[in-house]
Amino acid sequence: MKNIKKVLAVVLALVMVFGLAACGGGNTTPANNNTAPAEPKTVAEKIAAAEKMSEAELEAAAKAELEAAVAADAKTVFNADSLTSGVKKVAEAFMKKYTWAADKIVYNSRKGSEYQPVLDAAAKADQYVADFVMIQDAAFLKFNMLDAGFLLSYTPSGDGFKFNPGTTDPQVGVTFNKVFLWNNTKVGKDQLQNVWQLTGADGATLKGLKNASVQSPLGEDINMNFFIMMTSPDAVDRLTKAYKSYFGKDYVADPAYKNIGYQFLAEFTKNVAYWHSSDTSEVKNIVGYADDGRIVFAGLAKLKDYLGLETKPSIEDLTGAGWNADVEGFSGFVYNMWTLIPKTAKLPYTSCLFIRYLLSEEGFKAGWGGQYGYYSANVNNKPIDNDKPLDSWVKTCLVEDVDYIGSAYSEAQKFIKQQLGQ
Repeated sequence: MKNIKKVLAVVLALVMVFGLAACGGGNTTPANNNTAPAEPKTVAEKIAAAEKMSEAELEAAAKAELEAAVAADAKTVFNADSLTSGVKKVAEAFMKKYTWAADKIVYNSRKGSEYQPVLDAAAKADQYVADFVMIQDAAFLKFNMLDAGFLLSYTPSGDGFKFNPGTTDPQVGVTFNKVFLWNNTKVGKDQLQNVWQLTGADGATLKGLKNASVQSPLGEDINMNFFIMMTSPDAVDRLTKAYKSYFGKDYVADPAYKNIGYQFLAEFTKNVAYWHSSDTSEVKNIVGYADDGRIVFAGLAKLKDYLGLETKPSIEDLTGAGWNADVEGFSGFVYNMWTLIPKTAKLPYTSCLFIRYLLSEEGFKAGWGGQYGYYSANVNNKPIDNDKPLDSWVKTCLVEDVDYIGSAYSEAQKFIKQQLGQ
């Protein structure tokens, strides 16, 4: 009888335990801590997972992703949209390295002014547009893409990758620069020594220059961003120091302008002698500007057009501010093209692997090796011989700042348009 009572007591206890567990009450057995983490589903989650993977792991994930997508739809391709043909070269090299992607990477050439509305529409509709996007123009990126959360960043890691602060969120792919170029055959390499010369006003020992050629910021987004950055705290500091050196006296604030940058902008735009329509054409013609020493503000990368002339002018005949001439104030403008992934991408792991390759030494050389004026965001990748490293350009030029341009855009753009009669 006692044994029966003991058995009944045990059974009753078990019933109570399971009953409480079923109701969610009482002390339950702890969850299994070895449960596998949830599989990443969104593009953002997959990018986060990719950043923790080794190259081999990322390749395996990308290969499986692409093969599964092709199996589901044989027409599937990886779409890479960009306004620089260097991405096409990167894509060709990528397919040779990762043969499983052969004939599945498509480069689409996009012009910024035409492509921006396409990106904007895709963001608003939350629709697929591409798997990889490489764009420029900080204002558009800030207002239309980042604020909307549509373009996302992947940053590779490992011994082969090193990035300066501020270049990974958003992720920079390639950095460019625009500088003041002139043919020094007759005017000499020291024609421009202080940025205040470009206002046309004479200084204490230097004369003002009245022969600058610039593409209008009203039609060139990069130049608009350059002009806006002239009003930034960094520019104010540079311009104030250069002013004292040039005029031999301290700058006294003019109440007509918000700061010295706005005053410089007003005087500089008024003094521009030529508003050219194409940087490429102007640099090609620079060999004919020896007599007046025309100062052309254009991308250093345009030297490939200058050096490609049939006359084969010597690079020694050309001076680039901040390159082989020192200019007080600033030598030009450093700006970026960002490598980004739309949140609607169909092949995010492949996108991450593609960006990793683009930012590697091999990928950078495939796309932009052997040319002046191209600098990888991965500082381990060196520019062409005789050019300066990116760190050097950053010290001598105004540097595009997405956040500052976003904060100052409305006010500064309105002021710039007023100076240009708009």
